[in-house]
Amino acid sequence: MMNLLIRRLPRLSRESVPQIPSTILRSLRAYAQLAGDASQSTTNSVHHIRNTVKPPDSRKTFLIDRYTYIIRNRPLMVFVQHNNLLKSDSLQIRNQFKKLGLTFTVLRVNLFNVAFRNRSHSDPASYDAQKMYRKVQHPLQDLLIGPTAVISFDDVDPQKLKSAVDIVEKSGGRLLLLGAWLDERLLDREDVGVVKNLGTLDQLRSELLGVLEVLRGAGLTNTLSSASASLYWTLEGRKKQLSGDSEEESA
Repeated sequence: MMNLLIRRLPRLSRESVPQIPSTILRSLRAYAQLAGDASQSTTNSVHHIRNTVKPPDSRKTFLIDRYTYIIRNRPLMVFVQHNNLLKSDSLQIRNQFKKLGLTFTVLRVNLFNVAFRNRSHSDPASYDAQKMYRKVQHPLQDLLIGPTAVISFDDVDPQKLKSAVDIVEKSGGRLLLLGAWLDERLLDREDVGVVKNLGTLDQLRSELLGVLEVLRGAGLTNTLSSASASLYWTLEGRKKQLSGDSEEESA
Protein backbone atom coordinates (compact mmCIF):
# COMPACT_ATOMS: atom_id res chain seq x y z
CA MET A 1 0.00 0.00 0.00
CA MET A 2 2.77 2.42 0.94
CA ASN A 3 4.77 1.52 -2.19
CA LEU A 4 1.68 2.23 -4.30
CA LEU A 5 1.31 5.62 -2.62
CA ILE A 6 4.97 6.41 -3.24
CA ARG A 7 4.64 5.55 -6.95
CA ARG A 8 1.55 7.72 -7.34
CA LEU A 9 2.64 10.80 -5.44
CA PRO A 10 5.31 12.03 -7.92
CA ARG A 11 2.64 12.24 -10.65
CA LEU A 12 0.55 14.64 -8.58
CA SER A 13 1.06 18.31 -9.40
CA ARG A 14 -0.69 21.68 -9.00
CA GLU A 15 -2.12 21.22 -12.53
CA SER A 16 -3.73 17.85 -11.76
CA VAL A 17 -4.59 18.58 -8.11
CA PRO A 18 -4.53 22.38 -7.71
CA GLN A 19 -6.10 22.34 -4.29
CA ILE A 20 -3.11 20.52 -2.70
CA PRO A 21 -0.13 22.81 -1.95
CA SER A 22 3.30 21.56 -3.01
CA THR A 23 4.52 21.59 0.60
CA ILE A 24 1.80 19.09 1.55
CA LEU A 25 2.69 16.90 -1.44
CA ARG A 26 6.35 16.89 -0.36
CA SER A 27 5.32 15.99 3.20
CA LEU A 28 3.15 13.16 1.95
CA ARG A 29 5.99 11.79 -0.18
CA ALA A 30 8.38 11.99 2.76
CA TYR A 31 5.91 10.32 5.12
CA ALA A 32 5.21 7.52 2.65
CA GLN A 33 8.94 6.96 2.12
CA LEU A 34 9.61 6.84 5.86
CA ALA A 35 6.73 4.42 6.40
CA GLY A 36 8.02 2.20 3.60
CA ASP A 37 11.52 2.23 5.05
CA ALA A 38 10.18 1.39 8.51
CA SER A 39 8.11 -1.48 7.14
CA GLN A 40 11.11 -2.89 5.27
CA SER A 41 13.28 -2.47 8.37
CA THR A 42 10.75 -4.36 10.50
CA THR A 43 10.56 -7.19 7.96
CA ASN A 44 14.34 -7.46 7.81
CA SER A 45 14.49 -7.42 11.62
CA VAL A 46 12.01 -10.29 11.88
CA HIS A 47 13.98 -12.34 9.37
CA HIS A 48 17.18 -11.60 11.25
CA ILE A 49 15.84 -12.42 14.71
CA ARG A 50 13.92 -15.58 13.75
CA ASN A 51 16.36 -18.07 12.33
CA THR A 52 13.68 -20.51 11.28
CA VAL A 53 14.04 -23.73 9.28
CA LYS A 54 11.55 -22.40 6.73
CA PRO A 55 11.10 -18.67 5.96
CA PRO A 56 9.23 -16.83 8.76
CA ASP A 57 6.38 -15.92 6.39
CA SER A 58 6.00 -19.46 4.99
CA ARG A 59 2.94 -21.64 5.49
CA LYS A 60 4.93 -24.24 7.46
CA THR A 61 6.31 -21.71 9.94
CA PHE A 62 2.84 -20.21 10.34
CA LEU A 63 1.37 -23.63 11.19
CA ILE A 64 4.14 -24.48 13.67
CA ASP A 65 3.53 -21.10 15.36
CA ARG A 66 -0.21 -21.77 15.45
CA TYR A 67 0.23 -25.24 16.93
CA THR A 68 2.72 -23.91 19.47
CA TYR A 69 0.13 -21.37 20.63
CA ILE A 70 -2.46 -24.14 21.09
CA ILE A 71 -0.02 -26.38 22.97
CA ARG A 72 1.09 -23.60 25.34
CA ASN A 73 -2.30 -21.99 25.97
CA ARG A 74 -4.82 -24.83 25.99
CA PRO A 75 -4.78 -26.90 29.22
CA LEU A 76 -6.76 -29.71 27.60
CA MET A 77 -6.40 -31.07 24.06
CA VAL A 78 -8.47 -33.97 22.76
CA PHE A 79 -7.22 -35.77 19.65
CA VAL A 80 -9.50 -37.44 17.14
CA GLN A 81 -9.01 -39.27 13.89
CA HIS A 82 -11.10 -37.81 11.06
CA ASN A 83 -12.31 -39.96 8.18
CA ASN A 84 -13.61 -38.85 4.80
CA LEU A 85 -14.57 -35.37 5.93
CA LEU A 86 -16.15 -33.34 3.15
CA LYS A 87 -15.88 -29.56 3.32
CA SER A 88 -19.54 -29.32 4.39
CA ASP A 89 -18.97 -32.01 7.07
CA SER A 90 -15.95 -30.19 8.41
CA LEU A 91 -17.85 -26.90 8.63
CA GLN A 92 -20.77 -28.55 10.42
CA ILE A 93 -18.49 -30.23 12.96
CA ARG A 94 -16.53 -27.01 13.58
CA ASN A 95 -19.78 -25.17 14.29
CA GLN A 96 -20.88 -27.85 16.76
CA PHE A 97 -17.66 -27.47 18.75
CA LYS A 98 -17.75 -23.68 18.39
CA LYS A 99 -21.13 -23.60 20.18
CA LEU A 100 -19.38 -25.22 23.16
CA GLY A 101 -16.61 -22.62 23.08
CA LEU A 102 -14.16 -25.18 21.69
CA THR A 103 -11.89 -25.08 18.65
CA PHE A 104 -11.66 -27.92 16.13
CA THR A 105 -8.40 -27.85 14.18
CA VAL A 106 -7.39 -30.30 11.45
CA LEU A 107 -3.67 -30.94 11.87
CA ARG A 108 -0.69 -31.28 9.62
CA VAL A 109 0.59 -34.10 11.83
CA ASN A 110 4.26 -33.81 10.91
CA LEU A 111 4.29 -30.09 11.76
CA PHE A 112 2.31 -30.58 14.98
CA ASN A 113 4.89 -33.19 15.98
CA VAL A 114 7.63 -30.60 15.41
CA ALA A 115 5.81 -28.00 17.52
CA PHE A 116 5.09 -30.46 20.33
CA ARG A 117 8.59 -31.95 20.34
CA ASN A 118 10.20 -28.50 20.41
CA ARG A 119 7.66 -26.88 22.76
CA SER A 120 10.23 -26.19 25.50
CA HIS A 121 12.25 -23.99 23.14
CA SER A 122 11.48 -20.27 22.86
CA ASP A 123 11.00 -20.68 19.07
CA PRO A 124 10.01 -24.25 18.10
CA ALA A 125 10.26 -23.38 14.39
CA SER A 126 13.93 -22.37 14.64
CA TYR A 127 17.10 -24.14 13.54
CA ASP A 128 18.27 -24.22 17.16
CA ALA A 129 15.13 -26.05 18.28
CA GLN A 130 15.47 -28.47 15.37
CA LYS A 131 19.07 -29.28 16.35
CA MET A 132 18.31 -29.61 20.08
CA TYR A 133 15.20 -31.80 19.87
CA ARG A 134 15.53 -33.62 16.55
CA LYS A 135 15.97 -37.05 18.19
CA VAL A 136 13.53 -36.51 21.06
CA GLN A 137 10.56 -38.90 21.20
CA HIS A 138 7.55 -37.10 22.65
CA PRO A 139 4.58 -38.79 24.40
CA LEU A 140 2.13 -38.17 21.53
CA GLN A 141 4.38 -39.68 18.87
CA ASP A 142 2.50 -42.97 18.57
CA LEU A 143 -0.93 -41.37 18.94
CA LEU A 144 -0.70 -38.87 16.10
CA ILE A 145 -0.71 -41.16 13.07
CA GLY A 146 -2.85 -40.60 10.01
CA PRO A 147 -5.52 -37.92 9.54
CA THR A 148 -5.80 -36.22 12.94
CA ALA A 149 -7.59 -33.21 14.41
CA VAL A 150 -7.40 -31.58 17.84
CA ILE A 151 -10.25 -30.22 19.94
CA SER A 152 -8.74 -27.55 22.20
CA PHE A 153 -10.23 -26.29 25.48
CA ASP A 154 -9.69 -22.89 27.15
CA ASP A 155 -10.23 -24.52 30.55
CA VAL A 156 -10.67 -27.99 32.04
CA ASP A 157 -14.42 -28.47 32.23
CA PRO A 158 -15.62 -32.09 32.52
CA GLN A 159 -19.09 -31.12 31.25
CA LYS A 160 -17.64 -29.56 28.08
CA LEU A 161 -15.44 -32.62 27.64
CA LYS A 162 -18.49 -34.87 27.94
CA SER A 163 -20.34 -32.79 25.33
CA ALA A 164 -17.32 -32.91 23.01
CA VAL A 165 -17.06 -36.69 23.33
CA ASP A 166 -20.79 -36.95 22.59
CA ILE A 167 -20.26 -35.05 19.33
CA VAL A 168 -17.42 -37.42 18.42
CA GLU A 169 -19.48 -40.51 19.21
CA LYS A 170 -22.48 -39.22 17.23
CA SER A 171 -20.43 -38.30 14.15
CA GLY A 172 -21.30 -41.54 12.38
CA GLY A 173 -17.72 -42.74 12.22
CA ARG A 174 -16.38 -39.53 10.77
CA LEU A 175 -14.54 -38.87 14.03
CA LEU A 176 -12.82 -41.40 16.29
CA LEU A 177 -11.54 -40.54 19.77
CA LEU A 178 -7.81 -41.24 20.12
CA GLY A 179 -6.86 -39.73 23.48
CA ALA A 180 -6.09 -36.44 25.20
CA TRP A 181 -3.32 -34.35 26.72
CA LEU A 182 -4.05 -32.93 30.17
CA ASP A 183 -1.66 -31.42 32.69
CA GLU A 184 1.44 -32.80 30.95
CA ARG A 185 -0.10 -36.26 30.93
CA LEU A 186 -1.31 -38.47 28.10
CA LEU A 187 -4.85 -39.81 28.61
CA ASP A 188 -6.15 -42.85 26.75
CA ARG A 189 -9.82 -43.28 25.85
CA GLU A 190 -10.61 -44.87 29.22
CA ASP A 191 -8.95 -41.98 31.08
CA VAL A 192 -10.97 -39.49 29.02
CA GLY A 193 -14.13 -41.35 30.06
CA VAL A 194 -13.18 -40.98 33.73
CA VAL A 195 -12.45 -37.25 33.46
CA LYS A 196 -15.66 -36.45 31.55
CA ASN A 197 -17.73 -38.07 34.31
CA LEU A 198 -16.14 -36.14 37.17
CA GLY A 199 -18.94 -33.59 37.29
CA THR A 200 -18.70 -29.82 37.35
CA LEU A 201 -16.16 -27.88 39.38
CA ASP A 202 -18.95 -26.70 41.68
CA GLN A 203 -20.01 -30.30 42.30
CA LEU A 204 -16.43 -31.30 43.11
CA ARG A 205 -16.11 -28.37 45.51
CA SER A 206 -19.36 -29.36 47.19
CA GLU A 207 -18.19 -32.95 47.64
CA LEU A 208 -14.86 -31.77 49.05
CA LEU A 209 -16.62 -29.46 51.52
CA GLY A 210 -18.80 -32.38 52.61
CA VAL A 211 -15.76 -34.51 53.31
CA LEU A 212 -14.12 -31.68 55.26
CA GLU A 213 -17.30 -31.18 57.32
CA VAL A 214 -17.30 -34.85 58.29
CA LEU A 215 -13.63 -34.75 59.22
CA ARG A 216 -14.07 -31.53 61.17
CA GLY A 217 -16.99 -33.03 63.11
CA ALA A 218 -17.24 -36.21 65.13
CA GLY A 219 -15.16 -38.25 62.71
CA LEU A 220 -12.05 -36.12 63.07
CA THR A 221 -12.62 -35.59 66.83
CA ASN A 222 -12.92 -39.31 67.47
CA THR A 223 -9.87 -40.02 65.37
CA LEU A 224 -7.76 -37.48 67.23
CA SER A 225 -9.16 -38.54 70.63
CA SER A 226 -8.45 -42.18 69.90
CA ALA A 227 -4.87 -41.43 68.91
CA SER A 228 -4.33 -39.24 71.99
CA ALA A 229 -5.84 -41.83 74.38
CA SER A 230 -3.71 -44.58 72.92
CA LEU A 231 -0.57 -42.48 73.34
CA TYR A 232 -1.56 -41.56 76.93
CA TRP A 233 -2.09 -45.16 78.07
CA THR A 234 1.12 -46.25 76.37
CA LEU A 235 3.09 -43.59 78.22
CA GLU A 236 1.32 -44.39 81.52
CA GLY A 237 2.13 -48.06 81.19
CA ARG A 238 5.75 -47.30 80.44
CA LYS A 239 5.88 -44.95 83.45
CA LYS A 240 4.56 -47.64 85.81
CA GLN A 241 6.99 -50.12 84.34
CA LEU A 242 9.92 -47.80 84.97
CA SER A 243 8.66 -47.10 88.53
CA GLY A 244 8.52 -50.82 89.26
CA ASP A 245 12.02 -51.30 87.96
CA SER A 246 13.26 -48.51 90.24
CA GLU A 247 11.57 -50.05 93.33
CA GLU A 248 13.11 -53.46 92.62
CA GLU A 249 16.58 -51.90 92.27
CA SER A 250 16.12 -50.08 95.63
CA ALA A 251 15.10 -53.33 97.36
